[in-house]
Amino acid sequence: MQFSTSFTQKPVKKPWLSRFTSQPHQLFFSSAIFFALLIMALSAYSLLLSSHLDFVLVHSFGLNFALFSNAFLGFLITVMPKYNGSREIESNKYILSWIFYQIGVFSALFINVSLGKFIVSSVIIYFVYIFYKIIKNSQVAIKEDSIYINSILLLGAIFLLVESVTSYNLSMLVFFAYILPMVYIIALKMVPAFYFTYTKEIPWQKPKFIKPLSVILLFTIGISLQFELKLLLQISSFLSASFFGYTIYKLDFFKKTPAILSILVLGFLWFEFGFIILFIESLLNIYTLKLSLHIFALGFVTTLLIGFGSRVAMGHSVPPQPIIADKFTIFLFALTQILILSRIAVSISFMNDSNLYSISLSISIGLWIILFLLWFARYGKTILRVRN
Repeated sequence: MQFSTSFTQKPVKKPWLSRFTSQPHQLFFSSAIFFALLIMALSAYSLLLSSHLDFVLVHSFGLNFALFSNAFLGFLITVMPKYNGSREIESNKYILSWIFYQIGVFSALFINVSLGKFIVSSVIIYFVYIFYKIIKNSQVAIKEDSIYINSILLLGAIFLLVESVTSYNLSMLVFFAYILPMVYIIALKMVPAFYFTYTKEIPWQKPKFIKPLSVILLFTIGISLQFELKLLLQISSFLSASFFGYTIYKLDFFKKTPAILSILVLGFLWFEFGFIILFIESLLNIYTLKLSLHIFALGFVTTLLIGFGSRVAMGHSVPPQPIIADKFTIFLFALTQILILSRIAVSISFMNDSNLYSISLSISIGLWIILFLLWFARYGKTILRVRN
C-alpha cells in the first residue's frame, strides 16, 4: 500500500504593508482619496467660516497637486511601462518618493509653502526622469503618446517649481496647461481604444495635428486666463470650442455601451461644454464664479478620475475583478453628474444674487465629500489590500 507524502500547502499570507506597497496605484490612489476629502473640507472651512487658511492655496494647489497629480502618478507609474513594453517599475523606486510627495503636500499646506512646493515638484521631476529612461530604452514603434504625457508632466513640475521660487500663483496656467492636457491626451489614447475594441468598429484615424494643436490651444487658454488677456481668451476659447467639438464629433463613439465605458465618453461631452461656457464668459465679460473652470474640473477631470479609477482598481486588484460597473458603481457615476449640476446651480444662484447661493454651495461641497467617501467604501478594501 502506498501513502502520499505530499502536503497541501496553504498560500503564504504576505504582511499587509508588503501587499499595500506592491502596486504603485494603491499608494497614490489612497493618498488622492484622502486629499480629495481633506482639501474639500479645508476649502469649505476656509470659505464658509473665514478662517486663517489661504483658500486659493488650499483649493487650487490642493486639488491640482494633492488630488489630481497623486492620481496621475499612481496611474502613470502603472501604465507607462505597459505603453512602452517595459518591465514594471520596482517598488524601491516609488515607495520613498511617494512618502516624500505626501510630506511635500502637507508642508505646502500647513508648514512652509515654498519648501512644500519644491519637494512636490522635485518628486514629479524624479518620475519624469524615470519615465524618460523607460521611453528612451523602449523598443515599441510608436512612443508619441508617452512623450506627450511625460512632457506635460514635466511642464506641471516646472510651473510648481516657479511658484516655489517666486511665490507667484500660476494656478490657471497649471490647470489649463498641465491638468487638462494630461487628462485629455490620456483619454484621447485610451477611451477610443476601449470603445472600438468593444464595438468592433473601425476607429477614426486621427490626423497628426490633433495632439499638438490640442496642447497648443489649452496652453494658450492658460496663458490668457493667467495674465488676463481678454482678446486672446475670446479667440482661443472660440477656436477651442470649434476644434474640440470637431474632434469629439469625428471620434463618433456615442453608441450605447456598458456604464464603465459610457462614463468616460460622457466626460468628453463635458469637456466641449466647458469651452462653450468659457467663450460665453469671455465674450459677455461676466463673472460666473469660475463656472467654466468647474465644468472642466468636475465634468471632465473628476468624471474621468472616477471612471478610470474604478477601472484600474478592478483591473489591478488581487485577484483581478471583472471590469464591469456594478449597481453601486453606476450610482457613483450618476452621483458625479449630480455633483456637476449642483456646481452649475451654485454659479447660477451667485449670478442672480440669490439667497440660495450659500445653500447650493454647501450642497455642492457635501456631494463632493459623499462621492469620494462612497467611492472609497466601494474600492477602499481593494486599493488598501485589506485582504490577502
